[in-house]
Amino acid sequence: MSKSELHALFSKRQQRHSEPAALTPARRIQLKKPLNRPNRRGDNRSFSVTRRTITRFRSKLLLLDADEMCLCGLLSITHSVHLILCIEVFFALILLIQSPDLLTMNGTYFYFLGFFDGGGWFFFGLHVSLCVTCLISSALLYIGSRCQMPFLILPHVFWQSTFIVISVLSIILLMALGFSGRMLLPSSIVLSSMMASAGACEMWWCLLSIAYYRHICDKRDHPFSTSVSPDQDPLCARDSLV
Repeated sequence: MSKSELHALFSKRQQRHSEPAALTPARRIQLKKPLNRPNRRGDNRSFSVTRRTITRFRSKLLLLDADEMCLCGLLSITHSVHLILCIEVFFALILLIQSPDLLTMNGTYFYFLGFFDGGGWFFFGLHVSLCVTCLISSALLYIGSRCQMPFLILPHVFWQSTFIVISVLSIILLMALGFSGRMLLPSSIVLSSMMASAGACEMWWCLLSIAYYRHICDKRDHPFSTSVSPDQDPLCARDSLV
């Protein structure tokens, strides 16, 4: 075979490999499908909505005073007081439903060693009076918060102070009974710890209610005073255009 024939054969093979293969039906369908390109317009729109939401949230935070934030700066003082009301009302309702058991037991609890036998009506009356007054004062505080009436907050402050005094007296009585042998000492320590925890929470919440009372009074005297006005805040000015 001559060199010219070898050259022609080699060129034919090279031309055959360079030609595109016949398209199969599956390949044609795949080529006809549109490419899944990212929707940049939709992504930009969602990003702008998220940015507007964050901007509005930041502008609301700037309008709040540092003194109006509590619970480690997580909630405003108004929301904190409303949250405390929900907690107090919840436990008051639970304890009020449980109050008939005090009449059934009639003070015959084993850890009292018979010291309060027959004292069911005393426990029942104290229990129900605390729960009912808590519900009433909480309702008055909520109405005062919604209607901007500071004097309606004072009944709940008085109830919280009364609960603190009763907690302190109960702890003294329980510890005295425990150490004198008229009550089981471990039970007196446990009950005293529970009363101390509830009293400490109410003391904190009482101080917060007093701060909220002052806040409502200041808000009534100066209804338009804010730390940062909407006209001076660039975030609020930008949000007003949205």
